[in-house]
Amino acid sequence: MQEKLLKIKESSTFQFIVTAIILLSSVIVGVGTYEIGNDLFVRILFVLDTFITVFFIIEILIRFFAENSKVDFFKSGWNIFDLIIVISSLIPTTGSSVLVLRLLRLARLLRVISFMPELRFVIEALIESLKKSIYVLILIFILLYIYAVGGVILFEDVVGGRFEDLGEAYIALIQIMTLSSWESLMMPIVEIYPYAWMYFISFVVLSSIIVLNLFVAILVDVVSERRKKLEEEK
Repeated sequence: MQEKLLKIKESSTFQFIVTAIILLSSVIVGVGTYEIGNDLFVRILFVLDTFITVFFIIEILIRFFAENSKVDFFKSGWNIFDLIIVISSLIPTTGSSVLVLRLLRLARLLRVISFMPELRFVIEALIESLKKSIYVLILIFILLYIYAVGGVILFEDVVGGRFEDLGEAYIALIQIMTLSSWESLMMPIVEIYPYAWMYFISFVVLSSIIVLNLFVAILVDVVSERRKKLEEEK
């Protein structure tokens, strides 16, 4: 029995069906955001949602009983991730918590990651790079704090300049770091303080060009190492 379940679990047909059902589930959640006056259509959506929930329960049980040792199932972070989403799908979407429960239904789409090796590879590489780049993240926080405090000290009297308090300054600096219309933040302040451009340009150079590129370099290095390990294992 276990061998049959293992064959089902590892078959490409099974994985394709599961992926298709996950996508269908996400579409149903999206359709559910519209006001639907047709009672028949609402019932069809309810039946489909029930079918998907039952399918996910059967699918997770197949994967559980296909393991040689049932403890091994819980050693995989992806299995635990899938199990949590499936359990959350069993909670009825009624009452005051309906919004949260509908969002949990939408989380089913994230299960696609666990069924696509390349997506798993990217997520695992990203998590590993975050672990390795902890000091880069600390550096970013220190940089943000210094410039946020400095911005409040220098520009707090500029009405609408986004540096009137520390929290607002943080948000403004994060926008500048992403290079999203950062000049619109700079120009009103430069009109009052002509040399303020030095503050903004220096922050862009340090945060967006240097520090963030350090994080990208770490991510590329991690991906390269993981690729090399996979090739050696093969």
